[in-house]
Amino acid sequence: MSRRYSRALITGIGGQDGAFLAARLLAEGIHVTGTHRPSSPQGNWRLDELGISAHPHLQLCGLDVLDVAACRSLIAAMAPGAIFHLAGQSRVADSFRDPLGSVQANGIGTLNLLEAMRRDAPDAHFVLASSAEIFGSPPHAPQNEQTPWRPDSPYGLSKLVAHAAMGSWRTSFGLAASSAILFNHESELRDTAFVTRKITRAAARIALGLDQDVALGNLDAKRDFGYAPEYVAALANLADRESGEDFVLATGRAASIREFATSAFGAAGITLEWQGQGADEHAVEPGTGKRRVHVDATLLRPVDAPLLVGDAGKARRELGFEPKVDLAELARRMVEADLTRERTGRKP
Repeated sequence: MSRRYSRALITGIGGQDGAFLAARLLAEGIHVTGTHRPSSPQGNWRLDELGISAHPHLQLCGLDVLDVAACRSLIAAMAPGAIFHLAGQSRVADSFRDPLGSVQANGIGTLNLLEAMRRDAPDAHFVLASSAEIFGSPPHAPQNEQTPWRPDSPYGLSKLVAHAAMGSWRTSFGLAASSAILFNHESELRDTAFVTRKITRAAARIALGLDQDVALGNLDAKRDFGYAPEYVAALANLADRESGEDFVLATGRAASIREFATSAFGAAGITLEWQGQGADEHAVEPGTGKRRVHVDATLLRPVDAPLLVGDAGKARRELGFEPKVDLAELARRMVEADLTRERTGRKP
């Protein structure tokens, strides 16, 4: 398809969303510059899996988003038509250990890039990967673009600083600055530090006889689980718009961590039977009686929103966003990828 932009900057290209977005844009003929942390190697397993590491229209470079001069230098030299800011601290659990670092990485880093765009590429469209965590524990569900912000975690606050900055720079300086309020979106490229990939990898290893069980935290937390490639397609379309706006990206369906685990183990050929309650809850495999999942109290967060589920009606109408992959299919795809990795010894 034809885009309004021919050059795109993707911060955090080595992450799940960055890699999928880069692959999509490169396939459309867009020239992509992707950034990674200066201390990180340029090679990346996700780009390798997608077969784009050596693409002639892909350029990789190190960038510290907290370095104001570096942000300005890169954007001035590249003159991108679209800026996708996907880099930052991406784990809620880590934000409790380093709250100030999370606010700096996600909030101040976004401000630095916005200022660089304002000064050196004011005609670009800036798209931020915001988060449903800005809503915290809302009194009503589903959440949409008008839902009040009340972040519970340092991570949610860090994303709110960035999210609010987009609206402020849009109003104050007339920039095309858009926030995609992303609800949970998973894939075969998810990092093992995230609970969904932790579960699918464990299910694969247990099915192959390599492990016995997996420890999880809050099994009751309900999240809106979507499929990442469908979400990055909406990000690409969002950057095509002339003006900036905010859009919720979600499936509108909520499932608990317990339900996701049941689907994932089922995809690996293992039935789970849940027993006990609270910190004593666990799941066994009927017939064998072997414990496959148990709760580890040390994995429970100080604050954990009980229900986050989004209303993406606006994105469906205006971005053509249409999530089709349901929970069972999502879990199946992730488990199949992990089974292949474990069988071949290729373990990112």
